[in-house]
Amino acid sequence: MWHATVTSALKGTRLFAYVQGTAVPPSPFLTDPSASATAGSKEEPKPNTAYEKWESEDQIVLSYLFNSLSKEIFGQVTTAKTAAELWAAIQALHASQSRAHVMSTRLALTTASKGASNMAEYFVKMKGLADDMASAGKKLEDEELVSFILAGLGDDFESIVTAMASRVEPISVNELYAQLIAFEQRKEISNGANQSSANLVAKGGRAGNSSNSNHPRGNGGRPDSGYGGFRRNNGGRGNGGRGNGGNTGDGSRSTFLQGVFCQLCGKESVIVLCIPQFVIFN
Repeated sequence: MWHATVTSALKGTRLFAYVQGTAVPPSPFLTDPSASATAGSKEEPKPNTAYEKWESEDQIVLSYLFNSLSKEIFGQVTTAKTAAELWAAIQALHASQSRAHVMSTRLALTTASKGASNMAEYFVKMKGLADDMASAGKKLEDEELVSFILAGLGDDFESIVTAMASRVEPISVNELYAQLIAFEQRKEISNGANQSSANLVAKGGRAGNSSNSNHPRGNGGRPDSGYGGFRRNNGGRGNGGRGNGGNTGDGSRSTFLQGVFCQLCGKESVIVLCIPQFVIFN
């Protein structure tokens, strides 16, 4: 970005020749070849106005470049005396940093992985690394970037990676993005359907167990009818026997029945109060 900004500004003011080194400085002084050289006479040299103009413009460019640099870069190029010297020092420094940046960016591309990110986030990261390579002067071809992207996918994408690798015709980065997004969406739909089926199976199993546990079966495996959540056998007869009972003093009869079962806890022998036409279970 710095290079593009500075270059356009200097070309717009027709001063780019000063950093290119093509603006050769003229002689600082003028000489008059027609002047007669007399013995013992010495003529003072005259300043060259063309050189003064060149020097003024060169220092303007030099000042502009210094002002555009960061403090870190400025501290490494302060010895430059002309715009061409400063430009050459900046280019050499930038080339050294660019080589290191290219190496680190290529390493990041090689070791990048999708991980827990979704496909859109993964592509943004990989495209950003590719743009960094381009800004350093090492633009990646689509085929090379595609290989980096496919290498970073996990085992869940093994089938589509194999399909892309076996293609005869190369695939563009944009087409690969569309294919991987569609594959990810189909995988998410399939996983959601499988989870729903598993939940239904689990709920069905629990319901069956609950039904069996909450409904004890009596004779012949069929549930007996009862009152208030209890079941009884043949009007108080259990296992061929008859329950014992006694008067309660209020016209009711307390009966301790065998063969009476609670449908909730499944316990046998429950004390009941028998009132005409009603049965109250305790």
